[in-house]
Amino acid sequence: MAEVAFVVVAKAPQAGKVKTRLCPPLNYEQATALYTGFLLDTIAIASQIAGADVLLVCPSPEDITILQKLVPPTVGYILQSEPGLTAALTDSFRQALGQGYRKVFCISSDNPTLPLAYLEQGVAALNEVPVVFGPSEDGGYYLVGAQAVHPFLFSDMTWSVETVLGESLLRAEQAQLATQLLPLWYDLDTGRELGRFIKELTPNGTDAFYTRQALDLIKAELDGLF
Repeated sequence: MAEVAFVVVAKAPQAGKVKTRLCPPLNYEQATALYTGFLLDTIAIASQIAGADVLLVCPSPEDITILQKLVPPTVGYILQSEPGLTAALTDSFRQALGQGYRKVFCISSDNPTLPLAYLEQGVAALNEVPVVFGPSEDGGYYLVGAQAVHPFLFSDMTWSVETVLGESLLRAEQAQLATQLLPLWYDLDTGRELGRFIKELTPNGTDAFYTRQALDLIKAELDGLF
């Protein structure tokens, strides 16, 4: 089996349940279409890493059933033990390492243009340090990688605040775990970030294929918003 697992934190694309921080300026249906593109592009990026498998960690069996009809059949699944990001991250490492993977990375589904080189750097970094983080501009992280289960990195964490990465690094330091940071990137959580993303897309480019498709479907409705 592969030695590396990239576990994408995922939900089924259901209106009103995904990317709600994009509403407004988007409506729920538009946000759901974009979320689907984000997720498929994230899977496509991670799938390019040699010697790695891609898995999704999901909050419910229903999410898995819906996603199985949407994503490539090569993608595996982890069912988290309870709702929330803490359980998603903890269960991802516990289950993936338990399946025999030696290096596990949890990544956000909000980075459809994340450079492949950043993921490759993460895989290499775990040869040198026990924990790797990919910092995001909002103070959180788009990636966390390890070769062991470190539940203290995630338990009782207040998520979606600008102190997440700093608190995570402090916890690692207190546990005497060396860390390495990958290059900075940004999540697509707000209308401002989406506007930036759209402006940075190269016309007729080949990156973010599925997100571009979603944008094309709702382009007329987006005109004037960004």
